[in-house]
Order: sequence, then structure tokens, then C-alpha cells
Amino acid sequence: MLFSMSSHSPKPQLAPRGEGSRSAGVSPAISPSRGSGVLRKVTACALAAICLFPAYVATGGQTHPPKPQEQQLAAEQALRSGDYATAITGLQALLKREPENIDCELGLAKAFRGVHNFDEARRILELAHRQHPKSARPLEALGDMDLETQEYDRAFTHLRAALAINPRDAASRVRLAVAYKAKAEFPEALQQLQKVLALDPKNALAYYTRAQIEADRNDDRSALADAEKSLSLAPGNRESISLTGKLLVNLSRTAAQDEAALDEAVRDCVRAAALLEPITNDFADSQSLYLLSHAYQCAKEDDKAQKALADFESASQAERTKKDGQMQAKHLVEQANALAMKNNLQGSLDLLQQALVKDPASGPAYSQLAKLYYSAGDLAKASDAVTHALEIDPYQPDFLYVQGKILEKEDKLEAALESFQRATLVNPKESDAFFEMGVIYQQQHDRPRALAAYKRAVALSPNDPDYARALAALSAQQ
Repeated sequence: MLFSMSSHSPKPQLAPRGEGSRSAGVSPAISPSRGSGVLRKVTACALAAICLFPAYVATGGQTHPPKPQEQQLAAEQALRSGDYATAITGLQALLKREPENIDCELGLAKAFRGVHNFDEARRILELAHRQHPKSARPLEALGDMDLETQEYDRAFTHLRAALAINPRDAASRVRLAVAYKAKAEFPEALQQLQKVLALDPKNALAYYTRAQIEADRNDDRSALADAEKSLSLAPGNRESISLTGKLLVNLSRTAAQDEAALDEAVRDCVRAAALLEPITNDFADSQSLYLLSHAYQCAKEDDKAQKALADFESASQAERTKKDGQMQAKHLVEQANALAMKNNLQGSLDLLQQALVKDPASGPAYSQLAKLYYSAGDLAKASDAVTHALEIDPYQPDFLYVQGKILEKEDKLEAALESFQRATLVNPKESDAFFEMGVIYQQQHDRPRALAAYKRAVALSPNDPDYARALAALSAQQ
């Protein structure tokens, strides 16, 4: 949606992974990952050679990468369609050829944002800013990400710097206004919005944001004018419709207190109902239903008002139940994990089943189930559980790691490699996945790639004795 400024949930903290001295509790301990059924296929060889191990080419591996223009077009298409893993693969390959290609850097950062890896996205954007200090684009992207992660002080720094380079950039100025609004610094926000509208009189988001501020300050009449202007510029936008409907209902209540203005109040409510009806048909959230019930009531449509109010109560109860279920499921998964670490597998399993009753879309619950079934040797159930986890969150690197462990146990080494490679693709700091890749390459007698994988694991976790031991042993072999 045009006006959505959503934030992603942080990556959950998980128990230690791996085998040998790294395992604790459930043996062998593995951590959450995703299922193969929901993932687009990218060959293990291509991922390893292009993205992770350029040394492979130098040691005789044969690759035939596409032309840069074709690869960039393919990566851009993947990014637009939400196929972030493919986009990351292509953009990383392009950046190996052109290390300071700002378009590829910005695209790669956007792809990492898409898989919720904000640390890597920030690293890339900060590098792009150092490489291109006269370009406002990396700073604009950093400011936009700061809004998504609700780090408003950072957003101030980045967006002000971007506007110092390009003061006529309306998008960055709107973002700066949104940051000011989030910090309740309304005069500063309004000042920025005034500048935006002087630059771009048809900026729907600027009008919408100003309407929100005016509504917060109880200036409903001014807010309605801006909300309607925003809606005229972005017809069908749900946020603008909802705000306009809310303001019409509020103004109708004020008008209803004056007998001379009763007709005006009814007209406002009829307009509000006409706006709100379509969006409640598409998606009946409790707030819109509440507003619709009041619009019907003051429009003298009592039957519709009663039905909308009943629908509101039902939707509100469903939303509360869902939220409570998610919170309870989260606590149950934490308790299950604690029991698993004490080798109480049945107790852990019971708690996880309870968690999934509370929240059927709990990826961590399915992931932990996969670990328990894996430890019990029931690979079919483990695979089914991790597939469910990945259907819920198809870019969770921990789920991918678990999938890789299951496939490795089933002796499906190429498929396991693909899962581990995808884990490292969306999170280049996944040291456990690099280690498992090294193990598989070593089994396949591919010493160069095994060494490269072990080296990455050791570089990321230099204090892990298993990593160091494996690297030392393989390095000593001739």
C-alpha cells in the first residue's frame, strides 16, 4: 500500500546448532530452517561458484555466467516479484564484476531488507555511501530503512544528509516529516510537508501525513480537506479511505449537536458509509467496521448499523484471540525449547503441539518440532514440520539450516547443499551452514570448496573448536 510504513519482526534468538561439542540438549541439536517445497530452485554449483566461492573458478570449475545486462534484468525482475534469493544471487555476481555499481548495491540492499536481514542491508548501503559520497541515493535508502525499523534518530541523520545533497527530493522530505511525526515533533513535520507540497503539489503521501497530524491536533476540518485531497490523488488507497471516513464520522458528531446542522451530519455519514463499505467487504478489520457502524447509525440506517456493530464485535474478538494466541504460543515455544535442552523430548513435544493450537502460523513451533523429530530419527515428520515452517517464513535462514540437516541425514547431499547455500545467501553470517557445506564438500572429495567453506565458518566464528579442527585437519591433507 502507498502509505504503509511497516516494520518486520526481529529474527528470533535460538539455541546453539550443530553437532559434537556445539550441541546442547537435544542430540544432535539443530536449529530452525525452511522446507524445500516452497523454494525456487537455484543450482548448488551456481550459488557456490557465483556467490560464495570465487576461488572455485580459479581451481578449474567451469562456469558460464550470463551477460551482465541479462543478469541485471533478471535480478531486477526477481526483486520486483519478491524472489529475493534469486535477486541476491544475481546482484552479488554483478557486483563482483562492477564493485561500485550503485544500482546493484541499492538493489542488493533492498533484497536483504526483503529477507529481513537489516544488518547486511545497512552494511551494503553504508559501503555505497562511502563509495559514492556525492550521491543522495544510499542515504535516502538508509533513511527509508530507518523508518521501517523505527530508528527515528538515525532516520533524521540520514535523511537530512540526503536532503543536503538533493534538497528537491520530495520523497526524502516526506520521510523526514514522517520521522518527525513519529517523534511527535509536529511543527517540524508540518514545515517539511509544506516544502514538499511546494515542490510537488500532487504528492498524495504529503497530504495524507499532514491530515494525520491535523487530526491528532483535533483540527478535523483541515484534516478532512487534506485526506480528501490525498484520496483524490491516490483513489482506492485504504489508509486514505479509512482516515477520510473517520474524519467524516467525527465531524458528523459535532454537527449533530446543532439542530441547524443535522442534515449536514447525515450527509457526512452517508459519505462515510459509502467510502467504508467497499474496504470492509474486502477486508473487515475491526476499526473500519467500528467506523462503519457509527456512519450507518447517524445516517439513520439502523439495521445496517446493528449488523456492522455485531461484525465489529466479532472481528475485534477474533483479533484479540489471535494476538493472545501468538503471545501464548511464543511462551510455549520458549518453554519447549528449555525442556528440549534438558532432553525432555516428550514434554517439549506436548508444549509445541499446544503452541500450534494457539497459533497455527507459528514458524518457530514447527521448526522446533522438526528438531525433535530429527533427534528421534523420524525424518519424514521432521521434513513435514520444517516445510510448514518455511511456508510461513520462506526466507528464515535458521529454518533453511534445519532443512539442510534433515536432507543431509537423508543422504540427499545436493539438496542439503542448496538449503545451506540459501541460508548463507540470505544471511552471510550463518557460520553453522558454512561448516555443514564444508562437511558435504569433503564427503564429495571436493577439497577446494570444502576448504573455502571451512575458512568462512572459522572467519565468522573463530572461537568454535569444531570449525578450527575441521579446517586444520583438511589443510594438513595433501
